[in-house]
Amino acid sequence: MTTKLDYFINKSVAEKIHNYLIQFKDVDFNDNALTPITGYKRRNQRYKFATLHGGNSYQSLVLHVDPGTRVTTVGKIKQKEIQELLLFNISKIRGHEFKTNEVYLPLEKLDDLDSIEKIKSLIHFAYFKQDK
Repeated sequence: MTTKLDYFINKSVAEKIHNYLIQFKDVDFNDNALTPITGYKRRNQRYKFATLHGGNSYQSLVLHVDPGTRVTTVGKIKQKEIQELLLFNISKIRGHEFKTNEVYLPLEKLDDLDSIEKIKSLIHFAYFKQDK
């Protein structure tokens, strides 16, 4: 278990997500950053597929849905889909810059089991994206 989870306001949600991510085959996590960030990567992949970000302005699960690609619309498309599913608008609840190859899932929108179940397919998408 990582001590970085202590930085999350919704620590129980962060723990559930962390435990879900590390149960995937060959997933390692890295919490060596000085900031409250834990990255998740498959051993055979070049890029992370997920990051739990506990910084005050983030408090989110960030899924890297098109890692290594700067000019892409995959993140924007997937962001819109998940916002419609969980009924939120990321630009209204977070003020940081958004990358087009990432999807941002605020932990306060994942505070029940049903919400976590709803994002599992998106997590799988990010996990397998680098296999293509």
